[in-house]
Amino acid sequence: MMRQLLGVAAGAVFAIAGVLPSHTVYAQGWSPQRNVELIVPAGAGGSLDTTGRTVHRLWDQFKLVPATSTVVNRSGGGHAVAYGFLNQRAGDPHYLSITSATILTNHINGRLPVTYTDFTTLAVLLTEYVGFAVRAESPIKTGKDLVEVLRKNPTALSIALSSAAGGTHHITVGIPLQSGGVDISKVKLVSFNSTSDALAALLGGHVDVMSGGTVQISPHVESGKLRVIAVTSSKRMTGALASGPTWPELGYKGVFENWRGVIGTKGMTPQQTAYWEGVLSSVVHSDEFKKYAEKNQWDDTFKGSAEMRKFLEAQYGELKSVMTFLGLSK
Repeated sequence: MMRQLLGVAAGAVFAIAGVLPSHTVYAQGWSPQRNVELIVPAGAGGSLDTTGRTVHRLWDQFKLVPATSTVVNRSGGGHAVAYGFLNQRAGDPHYLSITSATILTNHINGRLPVTYTDFTTLAVLLTEYVGFAVRAESPIKTGKDLVEVLRKNPTALSIALSSAAGGTHHITVGIPLQSGGVDISKVKLVSFNSTSDALAALLGGHVDVMSGGTVQISPHVESGKLRVIAVTSSKRMTGALASGPTWPELGYKGVFENWRGVIGTKGMTPQQTAYWEGVLSSVVHSDEFKKYAEKNQWDDTFKGSAEMRKFLEAQYGELKSVMTFLGLSK
């Protein structure tokens, strides 16, 4: 009877953990006792920064982390600066980083000496799609126009990438252009550290087209300053970007899921990993996060530590195949 009662009590604790955003749930094991640094591997104002600051604000609001915590932007080198910093703090669970498919692509193309296997996977939080935009006065009306212009003259237009060459945004450009028979090696691609930097270049007339996070593009489409000419989702998006056709709709390949997640330092213990996985799960499954996700057209694709590692292993293989085809693999 005593064993049955203990089993019921334990089940109740785990049931509470699934619905209450409270750090007391995770206090059964390890919890941070000094300042936690959540790293954003890109500049302020970009899609990774938005994700990081949203997660941080909610874990603070829900009092999920008993210690102080800060968000620190460590941009540069196609995320090499951030991941290099994190890699030097192996075994310290007080340092986390927002991450994305760039941790895979920039390792495949040789820009990053480290990848997901050099860290502790904690959680995939969401999927964000990539939008292609031009200024409102541009003669390019849809992605089909873009492909056709570049097929005839690959140097006719410049395209801003919201990450380093060979990264996720490079792939989102490469897939439809390769599908459309464009000589990608001759296309003028300009790399930026974040979507906000790429946006500034597009709005200022320094580039003709940009590939970037939909959350940053959307307000400018809504204001009439930009036009969305294609999106990487498999079906049309809602809201301000509903006018943007999907690449398959235009007759080209181009579906690409730009996920966002969190990693920790290598060598974290199972208790430390479980703690952060629990915190992040509470954030993502909160009503506040769901409302924010809906507003920013994020898909809830939460995966815990073990599931994230399996997901990244599979995606690494898929991306390496695509990048080899595009000539981006080293």
